[in-house]
Amino acid sequence: MRGLTAVLLCLVLASCGQVPPPQAPASSTPTTDTSTPSVPAPLPPSSTPLPATTTPPLSPTPSRALDPGVTTVRGTVSGGVESGCTLLDTGGEQYLLLGADPAIAVAGAVVEVSGRADPGGMTTCQQGTPFHVIRTQRG
Repeated sequence: MRGLTAVLLCLVLASCGQVPPPQAPASSTPTTDTSTPSVPAPLPPSSTPLPATTTPPLSPTPSRALDPGVTTVRGTVSGGVESGCTLLDTGGEQYLLLGADPAIAVAGAVVEVSGRADPGGMTTCQQGTPFHVIRTQRG
């Protein structure tokens, strides 16, 4: 049964190849293109020097606390069932902390994190609502 399935799968995949584009109908009179391809003329050298490139000063980024959608939650940190997964239990909700400071977000610690919840986000941790952390502090 497995062999038959493999053969059928190969046939289906082989039939999914690219189809060649349709060809124009052949005319009875042969044509020859005698025109020469046009090549743009080179630009004359500029007499004005190019400005020196300088890096503009970095403008300060606005406080992320003012960004819409940023949430701050507080709870107790625990390890997830999968290795490397860190959870925050708020008592009513469980968040999967993504990007939290590992020196602060240790199992058993009470912390406060700010960031954005991503309820539809996919992770390998299988627990909690994904929460992209912007700031981590002891709570």
